Amino acid sequence: MSLEIDTQTICDQLEGTDRRQKTKALEELRELLENSTEKLSTEEIAASFDELYLHLLKSYDDRFESVRDRAVQVVNAFLKRLPPMDFHLLNVVSTLSERMGKAETVEPSEEIRLLYIAQLHLMISQYAKMGNVGVFRECYPQVTKVLIKAIKDDYPLVQREGCATLVDLAKVADTQELRPFTESLAVALYGMLNHKHAPARISAVEAIGRLSLHMDASADSMRRLFNEVSPLLMDTMPLVRREVGQMGVLMLLEFLDRYSFFERILPLVLCCLKDDSPEVLGHIYPQWLKCGNLYYEENEAELSKQEISDPPVENYPEDVKRPTIGCRGLVQRSLRLLTLITRETGDWKDNVRLHALKLLYQFVLHAESAMTAKFFEIYGDLAHVCIDPVAEVAAEAAKVSDLLGRLLMYDAWIEHGFDGLERNARESYMKCFYYMFTAALGGTYEQLMKIAKLLRSTDYSHTLKPGFQMYILKLLDTVLDKSLKINAGQEELQELYESVYVSGIKVNALQHSLSGNVKQGKLLIERIAKLEQISVGKLHERWFHLALLDVENLDASLEDTAEPVMLLDGLINICHLRATYMADLIKKVLLVFQHCCDSAHVKVFSSLSMASLHWSETMGIEREQSTQLLAEFVAQIVEPYLTWKAGSSAEAMRSLAMATLCALAQGAESEAVEVLPSLAKHMPSLLEDRNVTTRHYAIKAVVYFRQMSVEDLKPIAYATMQRMDDPSAGIRSLAALAVGKLKPKFKESEEESQHEKEVWEAFVKRAMDLLLLYHESPEKDIKAAVERTLKELAQSHPGAWEERYQRALAMVQKKDQLSELYKKLTIKDEAEPVNES
Repeated sequence: MSLEIDTQTICDQLEGTDRRQKTKALEELRELLENSTEKLSTEEIAASFDELYLHLLKSYDDRFESVRDRAVQVVNAFLKRLPPMDFHLLNVVSTLSERMGKAETVEPSEEIRLLYIAQLHLMISQYAKMGNVGVFRECYPQVTKVLIKAIKDDYPLVQREGCATLVDLAKVADTQELRPFTESLAVALYGMLNHKHAPARISAVEAIGRLSLHMDASADSMRRLFNEVSPLLMDTMPLVRREVGQMGVLMLLEFLDRYSFFERILPLVLCCLKDDSPEVLGHIYPQWLKCGNLYYEENEAELSKQEISDPPVENYPEDVKRPTIGCRGLVQRSLRLLTLITRETGDWKDNVRLHALKLLYQFVLHAESAMTAKFFEIYGDLAHVCIDPVAEVAAEAAKVSDLLGRLLMYDAWIEHGFDGLERNARESYMKCFYYMFTAALGGTYEQLMKIAKLLRSTDYSHTLKPGFQMYILKLLDTVLDKSLKINAGQEELQELYESVYVSGIKVNALQHSLSGNVKQGKLLIERIAKLEQISVGKLHERWFHLALLDVENLDASLEDTAEPVMLLDGLINICHLRATYMADLIKKVLLVFQHCCDSAHVKVFSSLSMASLHWSETMGIEREQSTQLLAEFVAQIVEPYLTWKAGSSAEAMRSLAMATLCALAQGAESEAVEVLPSLAKHMPSLLEDRNVTTRHYAIKAVVYFRQMSVEDLKPIAYATMQRMDDPSAGIRSLAALAVGKLKPKFKESEEESQHEKEVWEAFVKRAMDLLLLYHESPEKDIKAAVERTLKELAQSHPGAWEERYQRALAMVQKKDQLSELYKKLTIKDEAEPVNES
């Protein structure tokens, strides 16, 4: 038994105005078609549709949304059961074109518009299954209008359904029939590429990829297509980037004119091979291998020969799988793409530069030595981006440079690298060359020597840029590494290490003056010393004078921030004062004092003061020679500035001269005994100087004035005693301590010796009186210093101590305190012999 469709009743109901009646009729008809697949034959359904289609299609324009909804669903049910017929197709597509193919929006309901485009998708799918897609050729103008309207719709679901419909149409359509409409469809799709929803962007890229297979390769539309899609390689959503890569794979496998567009298609795929997201790389990489296999099959005659003579790369990067020969061949025939990539490395957008570098990495990885000839074209651009202000971009540029050094033919690129360094003494070229040269396996003695001499020049080793300095030292370290692998004699290696030392010590000196960070340079110098099998000190003694020769232009009015002054200052701080270059150093310092500005004087003098503390450690010569050098140094550098001169600059220099003298007295204590007495005439005025710093260093230095006669020491002694009344508490304490340490050298003649002892005892008594007076001070430091000095004086002059104590006892107010001090000193004096025994 078969069911019949009462077409007349349904037509009458659809012609009525009752919404519920029309909705009910349509719903019943849909259920009948869907649920009675066996009871209604195809012929019956076709006959019924012939009678109903006009009323059904007219319902697409019904004023009630529910009626329009049910009408579309009923037509869908018919289409699923009907055989492919041009007649049915033309009628339905024409109606859809009326509802969705116009410039204005006729259908206000988003859901109905979605049903319309879904119906078109259904028809394409049905006709594709039946192998009768060709019937669409007469409908392409209307279909294109509907698709464009759907793609431009405000409702994302409608847009995505439109893209899916276009994808299925493009899969089965004839290229010649669809081509006239591809450009207008593509333009509509471009508008979706910036959609805020990632699924919409994915659908658009998929549709563009399929549509591109039918586009005219000779027209400008293909160029625009790549320009529109390429920015999505930097999309924030991994799935969007993956879809762009999938589009590139599709074109490499199916695009008929792909050989002409390899240079534009390859970036779409290569960028995905360097993507940070595993889901992108995992999806694209296997398909990229298929592209390589296809290219190998199409060019087997050529690539099979190349494969035979294709040895493994000796210095291949770790944890990186070498591409197949087909994949490499694909890239190697597209070397012109390099120009486009390197141009983007200079883009003002950070993400564009990063994207270009990741693409360049993959390009180099695949092209290998085939792109050696192109190195000089990209050297400058790559060098510039090596110092990019964005750390991530600079790091990627360093990776590319490293890969270039590994894969390019060393003998071919090294000369271009040297040429770039010689012409451009910049951090950018230095950084790029460093990564390439370090990663490369090559390096002859002549090349290492060329690098060392180049870095020794003022353009490099005298730079004040911290980043530049760091990579100069790194490159010098690489030179030392490679020097262990070359065939060279001992003399040749010594010449090489000499240049490396001079370059490194100059850079290290400037680093010290700029930031005080000398760790990197210190390690380099220590390494050279180890290679030469000598100490660092001996290394300085051997080659420091060569670095000193490069300190030039000191005969000008230079500030303390000038490069020559900073270089000299750093050299003094790092290498200190040594006998082998002392004369040369004094000449350089005198040039600074004669010609440079006051700030430069202060800077260099301050460094000399610090270096003087290490005199006995760094001289390494006999005491007599050391004393002679010290006397010469003091006479030429220190003494001229100990005398009083007006002006703040002269005051600062006087303080530094006194600080240097104090440092020398401590650092060369045995030599100072012979040198200091000649400066005794300056000390009284220095002890009374208005500058507290000068007085401070002077009071610290007086204790080193030894082996002097009473006559010579007396002015210093009384000046020191007067400092116990100094405004500075620190100086008062130092003065109290210094008084007890002054020891004159008495004459051998008994008469003269007796007179000198009387004179000195008078000083001691006067000092004791003052010390006893300051013992009543509430300041703990001064009180402790007084007790310590009184102990020394009481032991060396017991009679004077007893006398001054009795005298003070009669005058002092706090007799108990003084008596306690007397007992304390007496007890200590008695305890000492017991300890000694």
